[in-house]
Amino acid sequence: MKQQPSHLESTLPDIVAQALNEGACIQLVLSKPVEKNSSAWRKVSLRPVSIKGKPHFQVALSRGQQEVHENLNPAETMQRIAELWSDHFREGYLYTQLADYHFQKTNQGAVRLKKQAPTKAQPLQIESHDRAKQYLIPEGTPCPFLEAIGVMTRTGKVKAAQYRKFRQINRYLEFISDIVPALPATGALNILDFGCGKSYLTFATHYLLTEVLQREVNITGLDLKQSVVEHCQSIADGLQCRGLRFKTGDISEFNAVSSKCDLSISLHACDTATDAAITSAIQAEASVIMAVPCCQHEIFQQIASEPLQALLQHGILKEKVAALVTDALRAQVLEICGYRTQVVEFIDTEHTPKNILIKAVRRKSELSQTDLQNTVQQYESLKSQFGIESFYLEQSLGTRFQEWCQSSRKVGRHDKSGQMKS
Repeated sequence: MKQQPSHLESTLPDIVAQALNEGACIQLVLSKPVEKNSSAWRKVSLRPVSIKGKPHFQVALSRGQQEVHENLNPAETMQRIAELWSDHFREGYLYTQLADYHFQKTNQGAVRLKKQAPTKAQPLQIESHDRAKQYLIPEGTPCPFLEAIGVMTRTGKVKAAQYRKFRQINRYLEFISDIVPALPATGALNILDFGCGKSYLTFATHYLLTEVLQREVNITGLDLKQSVVEHCQSIADGLQCRGLRFKTGDISEFNAVSSKCDLSISLHACDTATDAAITSAIQAEASVIMAVPCCQHEIFQQIASEPLQALLQHGILKEKVAALVTDALRAQVLEICGYRTQVVEFIDTEHTPKNILIKAVRRKSELSQTDLQNTVQQYESLKSQFGIESFYLEQSLGTRFQEWCQSSRKVGRHDKSGQMKS
């Protein structure tokens, strides 16, 4: 006999994590997408599988006639489900050995959660899934741009020396697919790739949006090296890539506002070049900002903390701490400036040590004054704890950023009755 539904105080990621850790998860389904356009994922389902004798989970993402499968370990699965639930779906069903759970987001942002007796049985044997991962750009299928940049042969075979790059490109495209619903649903998409370099991922972005999703684009790849720009433009011309061009220029001097920007990309832009790209994107009010930082020296020169002296006295450890603090400050600045920000793993550390992706999606409504005040306080507290007096990103945003911070401080000086605190 079924139990009567009951309301619980918990979150979908928490309960799913517990089910995964206990080996009790049978199936998870996310439905009712937040965005209604054709580019949005319509449904996600998850089930346990075995790969090389180890527990994994297959995540199936559906959009129109397209279905993409990802085989992930438990930690990767939780990160993926948390992102999808936070950004893309309103309803979730979790089936476990002990109970069924129904999650539903209200229009006010709260989550209703009901629990009842289990309705599904655990399979007697978890399916073995030792096969190649299905990528957005599949192996064995010829892809003109991958052939042109030397990753694939004409027959669609990935070159052995380029397999790491092939996997990185596909992982990157998964992130792009996830943020498409946050971009304008109609018209040409305006995209800026700051510090595009050899432009593997610029071409990948163009391919996904134009060939797979059938969108019109205006993509500009910007780089300092004239020879690199000319090489990339020759490839684009040879492939007849509509709406893709490359320009020589300094990120810090580029006017993104006049160029319009729906999506800003900066991958491995060195030191404060990442901050210059983020600044341009914020000033242009980009819908989405994606940044994979590279080397970071600005904070390294300033960072100091007496309680952490044992950690910071070692150069290699201080460098890692400085990089983490820099990215944490960037994430906080983006939150203050009106973005919902996540810091996630870009690709496995076995492929590159620069594996952090900052993903920021512009909020549809402003932070409440209380949330803004808390965010500003966290930002300033982090700077204070590590002795940081100047931060390029804050300075480059100028008076606009200071106005946001001052606004939160004014709220902090009032009590709930509206009277000034002493």
